[in-house]
Amino acid sequence: MASTTERPPADHDLEEVWDDQVEGERPDSATSQALRLAHRAAEKFPELAERYRSFAGPAAIASGALIVLAGVAVARRARRGQGAEEILDQITSEEIEQAATVTSRHNRWWRMVVRVAGRRRRSQQGSADQPSDAQ
Repeated sequence: MASTTERPPADHDLEEVWDDQVEGERPDSATSQALRLAHRAAEKFPELAERYRSFAGPAAIASGALIVLAGVAVARRARRGQGAEEILDQITSEEIEQAATVTSRHNRWWRMVVRVAGRRRRSQQGSADQPSDAQ
């Protein structure tokens, strides 16, 4: 039986973990790399780990929410073309915590654009349905 204080698997051990313990679809290499980078970014800030910890029996572990937020922040930087080491050097704890709120702001902006486009489309259809006086 494994103890609860056992160290997490190293990068080279992940293949064995996926083969032995996980059911379902196996993540591709890009996803695995992004997850490892998100974990490294979360580990960089122990104060975040304390705030976002959850308890699994007697062991305290980093919450999945923290890993998701770190993953979003890392993915945004990676989409801008930054490399893994550059991301880890420049990422901040505030950026990780704000990852979800930036997304909601973007979604609000996108919903506004869609509403304006819908109004414009309806007004153009309404003017096309009205008979013209000049014949």
